[in-house]
Amino acid sequence: MKRRQTLITLTIAATAVAFILYVGLANWGGKTETLQASSIQLQELGSEQQVTVDFAEKPTVISLFTSWCTYCNEDAPKMAVLHEKYKDRLNLIGVNITNRDKLSEVRSYVERHNLSYPILLDRDGSVYSQYGGSGFPALYFVNTAGEVTDAIIGSTDLETLDGHFARLANAP
Repeated sequence: MKRRQTLITLTIAATAVAFILYVGLANWGGKTETLQASSIQLQELGSEQQVTVDFAEKPTVISLFTSWCTYCNEDAPKMAVLHEKYKDRLNLIGVNITNRDKLSEVRSYVERHNLSYPILLDRDGSVYSQYGGSGFPALYFVNTAGEVTDAIIGSTDLETLDGHFARLANAP
């Protein structure tokens, strides 16, 4: 009986190892899929003009947020600091998910956190959906080829954010 249990355990272990090796070898040297950034054309806060985000101009950080999100409020001062530090080397674009927010609250949020980068209004939530719609805050790091090179969903510390901004700003 004990020998049978040992044999079953070894068979299961061997199958698991074979599966792991198969998956690993199948992906060995394979290409990973690159996520292309979706085009963004939205109205800017305080303007009637539609703004089109040009990823080819400079690397771009897209920050999706709402004014009522606790973590967005925690990260907003960090975004202001990083914008000042990197504004000559990359674009930071705030995208408010306006269909889940109040415009008056968005204005208060921008003033309260002294944000000087462009804030675009996603009135129908389409940009949020295009980028996966998986939480707030959400940061997407886009190179000049329009490829999303990194993403952060949720709040994080300034040092980690600075590392992500620096990598994007210094990318070839």
